[in-house]
This record gives sequence, C-alpha cells and structure tokens, in this order.
Amino acid sequence: MAIPTSELQKINPSAIIELFELQLIASIHGSDQLYRWHSGSNQNGNGEIVWQGNSYARFPVEAEGFEFTGKGQIPRPTLTVSNVLSTLTTLIASVNAFTPANDLNGAKLTRIRTTADNLDAVNFAPVTTTSTTTTTIADPADAETVTYTVTVVQDSGGNNVFALNGVQKPVITMKRGSTYIFNQEDSSNANHQLAFKSDSGGSYTTGVTNTGTYAGQTNYITTFQPPYPDAPSDLRYYCTSHGNGMGNTITMNNPNTTTSTTTTSSTTQTNPFGTPSSNKFPDEIFFLDRKVVENREVVQYELVSALDLANVRVPKRQITRKDFDGVGTFIDA
Repeated sequence: MAIPTSELQKINPSAIIELFELQLIASIHGSDQLYRWHSGSNQNGNGEIVWQGNSYARFPVEAEGFEFTGKGQIPRPTLTVSNVLSTLTTLIASVNAFTPANDLNGAKLTRIRTTADNLDAVNFAPVTTTSTTTTTIADPADAETVTYTVTVVQDSGGNNVFALNGVQKPVITMKRGSTYIFNQEDSSNANHQLAFKSDSGGSYTTGVTNTGTYAGQTNYITTFQPPYPDAPSDLRYYCTSHGNGMGNTITMNNPNTTTSTTTTSSTTQTNPFGTPSSNKFPDEIFFLDRKVVENREVVQYELVSALDLANVRVPKRQITRKDFDGVGTFIDA
C-alpha cells in the first residue's frame, strides 16, 4: 500500500474516491457486521464501487471535519447518513435490542480515500472491440462432383491397369474443392486398391475417405476432395500393391474463388485511468461517539478518535510565533 503520489502530481489527475467502512462490534452491538458505503456511483450506473474486490454500496453518506488545525486539537468529525428508507433507524433498533440505548456508539468507522485509477476494472463501462477477417475460399458454385467406375484391365502389353469409366489409365483433371468418387466394387479390383500420392511427398490422404473393407467388394468406394488451396500439383493415382504403372497423373486446377467475411466481437472492461492497485491515502479511523440527530431524513453522529474513545489525554502543546513567520517554540503545558 502506498499513497498515490504519482497520480496526484499529474496535470489532470483522476478523481479522489471516498469510501467508508462501518464495523460493528459483536460484544456491544450483537453483530460484527461490516458495512461498506460510497456516496457516488460507477460508470455502469449500478451504484456499487468495487475496490480491491470489495463492493461499496451506493448510499447517501457525508463525513466532514476530518481536517487537523494548528490549535493542536484532534478533530471530532461528524457522520451524516441518509435515513429516508429508515435503514439506520432499523439498524439502531436492532442494536438497542442487544444493548439498550447504545445507538451504534462504539462502532468503528474507517474513511478510505484512493484515486479513480486504482479502482477495479468492473466499475467502468465495457468496451467492445470488433474485428473483421476476410478469407478467400473456393466458390461453392464452381464445385463439381465426378464419379468414376473403376475396373482393372490389361493394356496392349498385357499389364494390369486401372480403367476409369472404360478409359485405360487416363490423366485426370481435378479442381481443388470439388468431389471425386472412385467406385471399386467391380471384382476385377481385388488386390488393386486405388490410392493417391504426391511425387514429392509420398502417400497423400488429405481429403480421402474410404467405405467398405476391400477393393473388389460391394460398397468399396473411395472419395477424394482435394482441399483448396493446399492440394499439391504433383498428385497421381496408383495401385497400393503394384505401384504407379497402373495409374497416371492428376492435373490439379484452382476453382473460381469468392471471399468469406467473418466478424468477431470481444468485450473487455479496463480502468481507463490506469492500472488498479491498493494505493490509497492513510486510513482515518474514528468511532461513533454520540448520536446527534435522528429523523426521517438523516441520522448524524459525532465521531471520536481511538485516543478520545479510550479517554486518553494527550499532553498539550502550543506553537507560538516569535519575531519571524514560520518559527515557533514548543511549550509543554
């Protein structure tokens, strides 16, 4: 904890915030309830001021007379609290039921003062930040779906090759983002599973799915959706058992493209004046000593310091001026 000196030295320092804590004493008041009050409101309009995680309820309260004077007397401030809703009257009645005629006397009042830059972020209006991301994607309107019926036949040299829709090992043209279906249910495909590979990187399985168990059996279908824009340009189809000779290369083209726009929003709460901390002025601690006024509008108390409450007498000291301003002599009484 430190005095917010650096904030006060600014040309435009943030506001000084006044908080009050009223602590009851169980042995006197029948409860050790702690009340936290603040006479203003936060930027959110819900009334509470939050400092160091503690909520100070909005409540009309005023304290004055804390200033020390050159007369050497300890101040005896006054505390005035709104009673329009009979809040204090109800509390006083509860205390008096425990200790007759106590009227909250002896309750500890702490006056806390800090600056707005030290308040928790929840006191301030949320700030919403919006960002927009534009991504280029394959135009769905340009996508195609092509189905190939795959069989295994012998070429003119007597070698087994794939035939796609009756054409022996053709060069296939594909578009990234489209769908290509290879039906290998024909029994000639037994032991000849069609797959894909990159000449530079080996087996390629991205976007590839298989149904069924073995090539040449019912429901064995391979579906390939070359991803946009990542599918490589050096792909080919081949037989996993007999190599490249049964298949051929794939010419990979890009589709027409469009843009997709995504907007995201995030809401944060921060203290616009600075980083919240526990910095504050020294606490001023007094005790309720005497109820001065109680009516439907207000309840007012006279406060005393801990020394006055304990009936401790401080030796009197008086500063007297001599010939020069600012020069004095302590005279012990």
